[in-house]
Amino acid sequence: MTRIEEFGWKGSIEPGIGRIVSAHGDYYHLVCNEAGGEILARKKKSAFAKRIKSVQERGGLTRVQRDEIGDEALTPITGDFVRFRYNAQGESMITEILPRFSRFERKDPTARRKSQTLAVNFDTLFIMMSLNENFSTARIDRYLDLATDMGSAEAVVVVTKMDLREEGDEDFLAELDKTVAGRARVIHISSLTGEGMDQAMRYVIPGRTLAFIGSSGVGKSTLINVLAGEEWMATQEIQEWSGKGRHTTTSRELVMLPCGAMIVDTPGIREIGRVGEVESLQVKGESTHRYRKPS
Repeated sequence: MTRIEEFGWKGSIEPGIGRIVSAHGDYYHLVCNEAGGEILARKKKSAFAKRIKSVQERGGLTRVQRDEIGDEALTPITGDFVRFRYNAQGESMITEILPRFSRFERKDPTARRKSQTLAVNFDTLFIMMSLNENFSTARIDRYLDLATDMGSAEAVVVVTKMDLREEGDEDFLAELDKTVAGRARVIHISSLTGEGMDQAMRYVIPGRTLAFIGSSGVGKSTLINVLAGEEWMATQEIQEWSGKGRHTTTSRELVMLPCGAMIVDTPGIREIGRVGEVESLQVKGESTHRYRKPS
């Protein structure tokens, strides 16, 4: 199996295909079959500009439509499979984003008519929520609404911190089941006690990608650490491709676990909305959480 196949590529094997595992300013870190398996590359702006112009000339994309879509649809992000031109003596250039088989996006919080893509090319989407004041059936309903057109991936609602369960929480969990019914599977876990971890591990499959979304503090990083194991955490402190410590400033990073499965973590989400909506659902200040009657 080639390097790019290990990272989920299912197409024909040919030179110049890579997958983005992280972004650092104008540079993208790719895994590929060239140069020992990893390179840095930049986006070739002229190639993307020509492609935009070509679509506009054919009448396939008006200026208003492009404004509504936003520049992210034309910008590579972590998880993308891309074509690139390898240059051993200089800068390698990304020339094309290959079709995405899954995509999760929301309204850009800074622009009502633009979308913000949070994750692409994942097989399973873990929608995470903790059993504390973060609990909100309204938020999960909105996440699942956004996930209806995400592509071929499966959505799984993961309720974390089940070790915080209190008397009466069964009613909230039952309300969640009604909200989710027919749209996703629900699993309950505790990274502290190990409850439900066997169910989460069913999705950790070699060659497949897990994406994690949810508010800050719901336990995404803790769950990832448990799925990865301490041995993985120790070996990831220094990245071989750069010789430097982990880049903690990147908003998204795709990493491979020891078993061969991949994960994409995303920043904590504060607002959830569809493109064109005037207002977004706020993560904080919601009226639906475990301490009040769900609605």
